[in-house]
Amino acid sequence: MKIIHSNIHAKHNPKYEIYDGKKEPYAEKKARIESIITALRNNNFNEIVKPKEFSASHITSLHHSAYFNFIEYRTRHLNDEEDFYPSYFIMDTYTPLTKYTFIAAKEAVDIALTGAELIKNGEKYIYSLCRPPGHHAEKKSSGGYCYFNNAAIAADYLSSFGKVAILDIDFHHGNGTQNFFYERSDVYYISIHADPSVRFPYISGFKNEMGTGKGKGYTKNYPLPLKTSDDEYKKTLLKALKNIDSYSPKFLLVSAGFDTYEKDPIGGFALTKGFYKEIGELISKLELPTLVIQEGGYHVNDLGYIVVNFLQGLNSNL
Repeated sequence: MKIIHSNIHAKHNPKYEIYDGKKEPYAEKKARIESIITALRNNNFNEIVKPKEFSASHITSLHHSAYFNFIEYRTRHLNDEEDFYPSYFIMDTYTPLTKYTFIAAKEAVDIALTGAELIKNGEKYIYSLCRPPGHHAEKKSSGGYCYFNNAAIAADYLSSFGKVAILDIDFHHGNGTQNFFYERSDVYYISIHADPSVRFPYISGFKNEMGTGKGKGYTKNYPLPLKTSDDEYKKTLLKALKNIDSYSPKFLLVSAGFDTYEKDPIGGFALTKGFYKEIGELISKLELPTLVIQEGGYHVNDLGYIVVNFLQGLNSNL
């Protein structure tokens, strides 16, 4: 299995986020990716390749050009020590700009698109190790540590070659990804996440959100209560996989957030470390070309081992 990775992400290193009016340590830190890479290498996932560079037109085909230009321009005019919270093009106080945010976010998109191209060209499983994550990024706003929507951009690219299903397993609902495809039938978005009435993003991910117009019926949400266990989660995952199988997509994209882990500092489910291998195994039974895109997961000490478990499960079908 090829792993798409770049060290550019480390340049994006905000010092803090603002939670409930107070400065808090930034949870989406570069150590997350370092933990994953170390664990991958220690477990013989050694085919780690650098991303290709893609045209920014892939980003602006989904994100508003004014938003794209704003991120590029403002970051270019910051100094190395500044964390900037814009007064517009932002949905929360967890997503500051730094001098290197634009180049890191653009590189994350290239990592996702490199994975998508490989899947399109015949690879069975690819893991795009993206940072910053993307599934909360909207057409013209950042949020939830996300600036450009890596998964949505990759899915949009793949949709030119066949139907795409997106399975979002992050603890938090992917509001941005859902909204990009809410009126489309060529990309089916299905998400398993915490009840948005009690957890971020609070504004989307409810059961009654099913798409509209041509997209009606091509969005499916499974909000779950806090403290959801392995067994309870598995029951829902099997339903989601049945939905995907019925859709008969050519490609599967997994927005892989691992903040569902029982020890995650900003999660709230009770999934155990070993269960992620079973999640990977169940997904592999779809036998679809599958692009895994990294989203959340903030328990740095265990994150790498969780990712390895998941990828070993996914790879078990080869």
